[in-house]
Order: sequence, then C-alpha cells, then structure tokens
Amino acid sequence: MKKKEQKQRRLWRVPWFILLICFVQIALHFVANACLQKLLIYQPESEYWRYFTYMLLHADTCHLSLNICLQLFVGCCLELEQGHCRLSLIYLLGGLCGSLAHSWLQPELLLLGGSAGVYAMMSSHIPHLVLNFHHLSYRYARILSLMILFSTDMGLTIYHFHYHLNRNPRISLEAHLGGGISGLLGGFVIYRRVASLKTYF
Repeated sequence: MKKKEQKQRRLWRVPWFILLICFVQIALHFVANACLQKLLIYQPESEYWRYFTYMLLHADTCHLSLNICLQLFVGCCLELEQGHCRLSLIYLLGGLCGSLAHSWLQPELLLLGGSAGVYAMMSSHIPHLVLNFHHLSYRYARILSLMILFSTDMGLTIYHFHYHLNRNPRISLEAHLGGGISGLLGGFVIYRRVASLKTYF
C-alpha cells in the first residue's frame, strides 16, 4: 500500500500544468490557422474566453521560445511546491489581470502571448519565499536568480523602447504590469506554507 502511495505522489510531483500549457502553446503556434488565431486573440468584446485564450498565441517563434523557457524556469519549482491548482490559479489570474489592464489602457490594440502569466508566476515567488523561507532549499540562489531575471528583462525592455520605440514587436507593459501585480498580491492569498501541505493538488 505504501509503495502505491509513493508512486502516486511521484506521479503528481511532475509539473503537469506547466508542461500542458507549454505543449498547447507550441501546438497552436504551428497548427493554428488564421481563423483559429482570430478566435483566440484578445479583443475587448463580449467574448469572455479571450481574456484567457490570448495567452496560448504568440507573435513568432522567438516570442514563443522566450515564454516557454521562462515558464519552465519560473513555474516548475512553484508547481511542485505549491501544487497544480494553486499555480494554475496564479497563472490564469495573471492572464486575466493582464488582459484587463491592457483593455483599460490600450483598448485599440490586440494582445497575445503568455507574458502576463509568466510575470504573475515570477512575482508570486515573493509571497512564496516570504511564507516558506526557512523550508525552501537554495532560497538565496532563488532570490539571486529572480533578481538577475528581472534586471535582464527590464534592461531588454528599456533597450527596446529606446532603440526600437517599442515597435516590431510592441511590448504590452500594461499586461506585464497587470500580471505582475496580480501574482504578487494573489500569491499571499492563494499560496500556503509548504510544511502544512499534505498533497500536491
């Protein structure tokens, strides 16, 4: 009986949500036609699924590859430690808040890409570290990695704005900011202390 329980726990300790999101994003990038892309891309209308489905689409292979790498790097350890449901809630909350912020500040522009969800996961590391600082392994390395990642992204964004005037591609700072704030605040509500978790659901 114990062996069966251990096997089930090992199975659920795979970051299924992150892997599924990455798989769907890659698949849609290569198989979705213009009609399907038009159906999923974010436009502030009465079709409410667009508040989430825009995260499945990407402008080009470079955009897709960057977000896939960030999702795997930022999200895998969070999902293993906080569970599938909590991490998925943070990701989807980031997508929703990112699209709402974008539609409020830039309603005339289309939106696509998983960056809002990535920023939500990235900023949710802060409440995760606060709640579980003494229980986490490599905690100082995590803090350093997050600081390097955030600084690099900020540097590239400033470079893009200064030299390319935020064109080709246009970076939606509104979606990034909305996702980041939602992950930071939502993490304190959704996340739990790792030591008190009995399952990874």
